[in-house]
Parts: sequence; C-alpha cells; structure tokens
Amino acid sequence: MFAITKLHDKRFDIGLLLISFGSTILNMPGSKPIFSRRRTVLHFKDIHLSGSVPEIGRYNYSRARGGLETHAHEDVVEICYLARGRQMYRAGGKNYALGSNDVFVTQPNEQHSTGQYPEEKGILYWIWVNTNPKAGRFLTASQKDAAPLLKSLLGIKKRYFAGSPRLAALFDDVFAAYFRLPPSLRKLAVSASIVELLLEVIACTQREPVRDRSDDANQILEYIDSHLDEPLGVGELAEWMNLSVSWFKAKFRRQVGMPPAEYILRRKIARAEEMLVSGGFSVTDVAFRLGFASSQYFATVFKRYTYHRPTDFLQKPPK
Repeated sequence: MFAITKLHDKRFDIGLLLISFGSTILNMPGSKPIFSRRRTVLHFKDIHLSGSVPEIGRYNYSRARGGLETHAHEDVVEICYLARGRQMYRAGGKNYALGSNDVFVTQPNEQHSTGQYPEEKGILYWIWVNTNPKAGRFLTASQKDAAPLLKSLLGIKKRYFAGSPRLAALFDDVFAAYFRLPPSLRKLAVSASIVELLLEVIACTQREPVRDRSDDANQILEYIDSHLDEPLGVGELAEWMNLSVSWFKAKFRRQVGMPPAEYILRRKIARAEEMLVSGGFSVTDVAFRLGFASSQYFATVFKRYTYHRPTDFLQKPPK
C-alpha cells in the first residue's frame, strides 16, 4: 500500500494553494449557476488533460432519468460518488444499492450499468481516470511520479464503500477551478484538485470495512426474488430469518443499503419491466400478479421508479 502521507507531503504547497483557490472560487459572483445545472460534464481537451481524465461529471436530478446500459471503459477506473439520494448499480453479476455518501468503483474493462433501474433523482458525481502508462504524463505529473497514485486506484478491491463529506466539496473544486480561474492557472488548479480528490477516495477505502453481503443477506434477497408474485411482509421475512422485525430492518438496511419494503418494491418494478417486454401480459395482468392494489397505483409507482409509463414497455422498451 503506498503511503498517502508521503504523496500529500510531496504536493503540500499545491494543496494549500488549492484550498485558497477553492474558497475564493466558490464565492465568486456567477459561480452558483455551475452547481445549479441539471447535468455538467467536462472532458478537459482545451487544457490538455483529457488523456489523464477523459471525463468528470455531476448531475442534480429532481426526477428519475433513463438508466445506463451495460458498458465498460478501456484502461479507465471510474469512481462515482452519490452525494444525495439513492442509486442502483450492477457489476459482476450483482446489484449494489448506494445511499447518500456512498462511493462506487469499477476497474478498467469491467462491465457495469444501472441494471434495470433508472438514474435516480439526487446528486451524483463521477470521474474517469486513465491508468494506462502509455498515455504519457498524468495530469501535470510524470508517469513515474504518478505511478503510486495510479497503482493505488487499480488496487482498490472494494466495489463500494462509505465516502466522506469532503468528496462533494473536492469534486466542486474541480468544476470551480475550470470555470472560474483564468486560463493561466486553470490547468494547474484543476490537476491539483483532481489529485486531492483521488487521495481522499483512497483514504476512504482505508477507513471503511468492505461491505460484502453476508450469506444470510444473499439468501433473503434470493427468497424475495423468487416470491415477488406473493405478499411479502417485513414481519414474515424477519420470521423466516429468525430475527425480530426491528433487528431484521436494521440488518437489511445495513447490508443492502435501503429498507426491505423499498427493495421489494424496486424488485417488483424490475420484474414488471420483464413481464411487459415479454408481450404476454397486459398492464392490468402485471399489476395484479405482482400484488398491486390497482393498475392505476401500479402505473404511478412504475413511473416514479422508471420515468416511463408501463404501456411504454408493451411494444418496445424505452432507451
């Protein structure tokens, strides 16, 4: 494991410079529109950093949007930080439920998506980091100097983990440095902000134990998936696990990232999509087979989670 403190020491002056920049930039007139935009994406081609960081982005959604299809990034580590809200991701054949202040990481060439779920309402940041040494310099550093940092990013074994409140501010520093600093300072400040951000992500992996799901948690998820067409009460599930209701709720939320009732509802919506796309069921059939009180209530819940009407899936799934 490389020593974070040594890397901090090596660029300590730049860190102090950026702290000063950050507090100044974020309070400059006109800065607010940057952070009130629905979606902001940067590629840094104009400051010649796109070879190191092909993309960094931020969205602030007030409602759900279409989900991410399965994809992968060659030579790129992708880091997502959910500042507010909830979001489902799928990678390695598993679903991961993120809550506020969670980080989700995918390694190079690793396929991932939002599964059958939309991009939920909330605030989410992401950054792509090119780890290929053939790319040349990393930001403003030589490959030799950047190697410990890139090696640590490639060595992250945790799929998701708790972040820190600093991460949102550090992401915002990158955007503020790009939009508000004069061109003569922009490249240096953006580079320093990104390094500070990546160091904080690495530090978070060392603070939080891995959130691997226990065998009994996986058992209850499999049980839920195989009984979605039956009434699934929290009390019944707690009894099946030989736990009190309060302890079951707490354990489920800790392991899965959301309350059991919400997870069941999300899985029913995902199953409903499959049934509608198959063409063998009407909207009313799906609603009653999955235990909704009415097709109208089903349609309301369905749109809340998918941003689409159930009828949109009857002929061709929306993209």
